[in-house]
Amino acid sequence: MDRLRFRYTRPPLTQGITSLAQVGVAIAIGAHPAAGVLWAEVVARVPESVLLIGVPWLVHLMLFWLFSLAFGYVNRYNAPEFIARYRIQSGPPRRPPIRVVLHNLAVNQLVLSPLLLAGMWGLLHLRGWTPEAELPGLLALLMDLAGMSVASILWFYVSHRFLHRPWWMKNVHRVHHEFRTSTAMASEYAHPVEFIFGSFGTLSIGVVLMTPSLPALYLYAVLALTTVLAHHSGYALPWMSWSVHHDWHHFRFKECFGTLGILDRVLGTDAELKALTDGETV
Repeated sequence: MDRLRFRYTRPPLTQGITSLAQVGVAIAIGAHPAAGVLWAEVVARVPESVLLIGVPWLVHLMLFWLFSLAFGYVNRYNAPEFIARYRIQSGPPRRPPIRVVLHNLAVNQLVLSPLLLAGMWGLLHLRGWTPEAELPGLLALLMDLAGMSVASILWFYVSHRFLHRPWWMKNVHRVHHEFRTSTAMASEYAHPVEFIFGSFGTLSIGVVLMTPSLPALYLYAVLALTTVLAHHSGYALPWMSWSVHHDWHHFRFKECFGTLGILDRVLGTDAELKALTDGETV
């Protein structure tokens, strides 16, 4: 019987290109003379509930299914070759049945996500947040992005490592690990408790703490979702965030609890992965 195999490749210098391009496009759009006028019109005319619940929810669904269908196509047809050649695992894939996956995603995305976004909106209001009619300056935008990113990195590591404690692993986190061979759909396939406190908590903790401008929140959501989808894609695409680290976590279960690998390196929870050499197959 063919066995599941994992191929390690080191982080490429180009891994941040996609994120930098997204930030660059957002800055370029914001710098256009008409952008400020248009944004002021949007804030004045569109209900706040739509801006903070409806828009993020629709963007989330669009990105999730775009990535999931695209990588699902590559998984099935092993094409196009310029993506398929970066597959991390080989051998018979180990994933839950598609009907189980779709049921789980329906609950998380169609029921929990809107409710959680409404809850985040309420917490922001308690902190005195309101959408501003002016676009943020470049420094304010970058500071918001940096603060939200640091908060999400810390929250994900702590909550994820906690979920690997025996009781939580057996009763909650095991659902997510039914995807031993990861793909983009796995990013939101989780027990409801994990989806609320782990997945959504990772994305929202920085938003509540930083109370960012709405444009910064939108850009952060796109960056964060793109990153988590890339990490679960099953492919080590050199122009996207390094996914080998998290794919190894699905393959082995017992180490690499962080998002970018920074905290794992600092806290020593990546010993086996660190020992691998570029191109090595396990």
